[in-house]
Amino acid sequence: MSDQLEAALRRAVEFLEARGYRYAVIGGIANQVWGEPRFTHDVDLKVLVPDLDYAAVRDAIRAAFPDPGRPHLPRNPLVVAVNIEGVVVDFLLTLPGYEEQIVTRASQRTIGDLRVWICAPEDLVVQKAAAGRPKDWLDVEGVLIEQHGRLDLDYLEDWLSQFAELLEQPEMLDQYRAIQDRIAAVRGDAE
Repeated sequence: MSDQLEAALRRAVEFLEARGYRYAVIGGIANQVWGEPRFTHDVDLKVLVPDLDYAAVRDAIRAAFPDPGRPHLPRNPLVVAVNIEGVVVDFLLTLPGYEEQIVTRASQRTIGDLRVWICAPEDLVVQKAAAGRPKDWLDVEGVLIEQHGRLDLDYLEDWLSQFAELLEQPEMLDQYRAIQDRIAAVRGDAE
């Protein structure tokens, strides 16, 4: 991870922890922990919203980091994009349910000399599969390879099935299963 990216992550995490906001690092940085590292240019953080007071959390983030990160995009009430140290940091405010679970299932990991909460590898896979871009599927495959034998496959099947149905994208589950089958065939597993 670049020094600039690490500095932005550090400032964002210090802000969240100073205010007692629970969070989980997701996206490309989490992928560096659980999968095949690839270059990422931004920081993505899921933030648990106390008492569902979204306005208060948005206001606190914007007051601490007044430089907008993506001024050309329309505002999304669940995403506060700011610029920290020249890096776009997306504070993604959780909705009740699965997104809260991303934060509560997170574990602490060390990145550089910084100790942060990182989403579970299973949740990274679910988020990447739901996003569905080609680079996300490469990340899914990298996590499945790197974490092979250590993942909660029932958890993955359950949440991917729910998202495939909700998003009306049954191919999402098919693509995940095809990747799992390829990995099992290469490793000689019978999963």
